[in-house]
Amino acid sequence: ISLNAEEKYIRFIEKQPQIALRVPQHMIASYLGMTPETLSRIRKQSAKK
Repeated sequence: ISLNAEEKYIRFIEKQPQIALRVPQHMIASYLGMTPETLSRIRKQSAKK
């Protein structure tokens, strides 16, 4: 099953919360296979929820 970008980010945060705080956002985006801009949008939307 393929996850969409938001699901990938949420799963990453749930499984690796400490890494998510230490690693630069552009590296997390690369690891998850998305652009830094996409990750930024997802993080912004998640903060609103």
